[in-house]
Formats: sequence, structure tokens, C-alpha cells
Amino acid sequence: MLDLASAVFGDLQTSIVAVFGSNLGWFIGHALLLGSALFVWRAWSNRDHIRAKSGWNASTLFDIASVLVLTLVQFFIYTGSLGYPNTASLGLAVTGALMIRWFVDVVN
Repeated sequence: MLDLASAVFGDLQTSIVAVFGSNLGWFIGHALLLGSALFVWRAWSNRDHIRAKSGWNASTLFDIASVLVLTLVQFFIYTGSLGYPNTASLGLAVTGALMIRWFVDVVN
């Protein structure tokens, strides 16, 4: 049988097969794959409705993008230059980016 779920999900599919057995694991993995594809198709076909009714505008998306960029920059500084572990660096980077965002909102 063709096993697309293993190619897409990798170790997750291996875990599903280990828990449910070969046949049921194959079925569950492909059901998850089909469900994910249907979810993406549904979101893509309703993208105009989602964009119009979500309440998000360009400033919200810019705010999210700036927090993500600040988080990534700080993460790479903490791991690369300072040698912190990944988990601690991510926690510090998220906290720092959200604090910078809060400071900018308060000052404005």
C-alpha cells in the first residue's frame, strides 16, 4: 500500500502505527492527512470571508510580524553569541519581544 502519511508526518506516523497497529495506524494517519488537506482547502476557499470578518487589519499583522522578528533576532543572539540553551533562549526571546511591544504601546 502507498504510505503518504509516513512521508508527510514522519515520526508522528510511526508513533500512530506503534499505538494502533499497522492497519488502523495507516488508516488514522491517512485520515489525518486527508483532514489536514481538507482544512487547508476550506481555509483557502474562504480566505476572503476570513480576511473580511476576522477583525485583523494591516496593523495587527504588522504587530505580529514585528514580535516574531524581534523574537527570532533575540533567540539567535542568545543561542549564538551568549551560548544559552534553546529552551531558555526561546523563553527569554518571547518575553523580551512582548515586553518591547508593551513598552512601545505604553509610550505611544
